[in-house]
Amino acid sequence: MSDPRIPNQNGAAPWGRPGPQQGQQPYPEPLGSLAHPQSAYPQSPYPEQPYPESPYPEQYAGQDFGQGSPQPAEIYPPQPRYQARKPLPEPPAGLAAAAMVVACCLLFVELAELAILLVTADRAEDQGGLGAGSWLDPSGVTLTGVFLVAAFLVVCPWLQASRKFAETANPAARFARRPAWTWLGWWVPVVFLWFPYQVVRDIRNAVVPAGERRSRLGLWWTCWLLFGLSAYSPSSADLEVLVRSAAALTLLFAFVQWIRIVREITRGQEKLAGLG
Repeated sequence: MSDPRIPNQNGAAPWGRPGPQQGQQPYPEPLGSLAHPQSAYPQSPYPEQPYPESPYPEQYAGQDFGQGSPQPAEIYPPQPRYQARKPLPEPPAGLAAAAMVVACCLLFVELAELAILLVTADRAEDQGGLGAGSWLDPSGVTLTGVFLVAAFLVVCPWLQASRKFAETANPAARFARRPAWTWLGWWVPVVFLWFPYQVVRDIRNAVVPAGERRSRLGLWWTCWLLFGLSAYSPSSADLEVLVRSAAALTLLFAFVQWIRIVREITRGQEKLAGLG
């Protein structure tokens, strides 16, 4: 219904705007623009490319943002995702204590054998060669060998558990030998001269900072190798006493350094685990 008081209602522009001429569009805005009243917004009003200063978040990559909207471009390289850290195993403090106890027992047995050897030197010489007979003597090298096997069965599990802890606590740590050499390195010919030293060294370096390393691994290993020479006993009783005395002395130095090494590694493990 038109108002008779207002002329030119059909096609007249409101608000004083002049009406369209013959052959012109009633609205100056093109069809499809935002200002045209008959536009159905066929085109997206947003830019075709994302703003460089505000790229799409990484979690929206690969999703459909509607018709005509492009996929977000990777303007920045993707950041590495956070990986949950494995829980640290419990430090093998019990095995460490057992490794020190068995070392004490080995030192005691060696000193006791040396004392027995000094007392029974004359009787052993009459038996025709102490070097061969002492292997069958319960108070001789056989008893030392029993405690050496016991030390092997205690120290190797401690080294294995300590390496597992070190690999978890310090993934960047480097180990010169594979885990199997923790057990095999003490017995395989030739390589037993340096493989066990490398195993203990790498475990100590992985859990103890460089400024807190006080134990002397080189002195411990040298004394331990010199102690091993006592197995090759000479036939003379006098030389036997001299060699066993030197072996007991080197074992004493190796024992002192071994206790320091075990305590140092255990203390480093407890610090990494937040226990000390």
